[in-house]
Amino acid sequence: MEMTREEKITKLCEKVMVTREEADAALAANNDDILDAVLYLESLGRIRTPRTATYVEDMQEESYSEEPVRKHKSESFGEAVGRFCAWIVKLVKAGCENYLDIAKDGETKARIPLIVPALLLIPCFWLEAILLIVGLCLGCQYSFSGPAFKKDGKANHFARKASESTEQFREQFNRGFQTESSKGFQNEDNIE
Repeated sequence: MEMTREEKITKLCEKVMVTREEADAALAANNDDILDAVLYLESLGRIRTPRTATYVEDMQEESYSEEPVRKHKSESFGEAVGRFCAWIVKLVKAGCENYLDIAKDGETKARIPLIVPALLLIPCFWLEAILLIVGLCLGCQYSFSGPAFKKDGKANHFARKASESTEQFREQFNRGFQTESSKGFQNEDNIE
């Protein structure tokens, strides 16, 4: 579909921001060819472009090395394995320097490096959970010590709250049990 001359003038005015008279003269000088008219107007310096701001940075002379510059830092497989191994060593070291303290009646009964329960967590999770609960029911208090734990930190606060809650439960259980056992059997006549 061929454009009319009027459509070409309008298109040229929109695209290269010239007056209708300039667009008409450029098209007449170039056999109504839009592309040639644009090049013609450009050679005359008639094309008005939108104003733009330019920022120029003062470049200092730099020395160049023969080594190619990497745009994105990527690490090799060996570096990744090395970083992973360093992380494992830090984790094991922290597990050996920090402890789970088990106390009863205000006296520390056991001090276990955290690496021991951490390593047993996967194969013996339920056994560890049951032992912790039984210990709480028997009046044991747990706390954490070492460089990674503050005396009044979140982990020790949580352990203290668990001990207090278990102690309240034990007291309530004992009161309920003593109340029922002191009543004895009310209907001894029904028991043969």
